[in-house]
Amino acid sequence: MSAPGWYPDPSTPGGQRWWDGTQWTSHQQAPAAAPAQGYAAAPPVTGYGVAPARVNVETNTLWIWLAIVASLLPVLTLFLIDWDSYIRIVTDSTATGRPATAELLAWQGQVLGVSALSYVTAAAFIVFSWLDWRELRRRGVPAPFHWAWSFFALLGSGAAVYVIGRTVVLRRRTTTSPWLPLWVWIGGTVATFIIAMVWILNLVSEVTSRLLGTYSGA
Repeated sequence: MSAPGWYPDPSTPGGQRWWDGTQWTSHQQAPAAAPAQGYAAAPPVTGYGVAPARVNVETNTLWIWLAIVASLLPVLTLFLIDWDSYIRIVTDSTATGRPATAELLAWQGQVLGVSALSYVTAAAFIVFSWLDWRELRRRGVPAPFHWAWSFFALLGSGAAVYVIGRTVVLRRRTTTSPWLPLWVWIGGTVATFIIAMVWILNLVSEVTSRLLGTYSGA
């Protein structure tokens, strides 16, 4: 009973008293009069901000797992770029002293094409987030974290916003544990970051080695 609102008054049977989030206040509501015969009783008044009842449902949907996979796929684009061509262009330009403009532009065009795949995976993440949100609502979760937050994926942070926000909201509104997708996403993110860093370091080492070989050969 941490949220402010009207709750049954422990000192007045049938009455209600306002809970401000930390203690009872002096604001009270008298017990409602019995409804006249033939008329239905009005629904009880609930205070603004009272948290909905927690439900016992399974929160790990197929769609959240697919969304996590989609959020981790962009790192694979590193392996789709022809880095050998880039290294050759750089070393040849250094050895001859003439910039290989045409070849470099062609390589950059390839990189742009591969980079476009990251937007495809971001779109897939948004679609899977929407399907996850819809499935949670179908299972009876009251007001799950909204899928529209996943649009931040287009800015590179959508996975973090949606996965973390989803976990926090489900923790408050369900009795089951929603942590597994979050931990899997964190582990996958750390792993892809390490892969990317190792790849970049290897690339820099290869370029440096070839450049040194070019200079020593000259």
